[in-house]
Amino acid sequence: MIDGLWVIGVLVWGALLGLMYFGGLWLTLRRLTEVKYQTVWVLGSLAIRNVLAVVGFFPVVKLGWQYALICLLGFILVRFIVVRRISPEPR
Repeated sequence: MIDGLWVIGVLVWGALLGLMYFGGLWLTLRRLTEVKYQTVWVLGSLAIRNVLAVVGFFPVVKLGWQYALICLLGFILVRFIVVRRISPEPR
């Protein structure tokens, strides 16, 4: 049985993980022209972001697949918000 309070908590947790992941990606790409070793910078950022996302999802997956899907929903919603927020305005 899915509890309403847990659903909100897991959704917020997924949103925080998404904010960390996609915010980190945005910061990585923003500083890309300033760093000397760009490949190391991008791959290091990718590794750190993926490890943090997997570690963050792991306790939710242990709660059940329903909670994992809700967490993933929060993660993906943040992706849409970040993309819409940083996209240039159409002319």
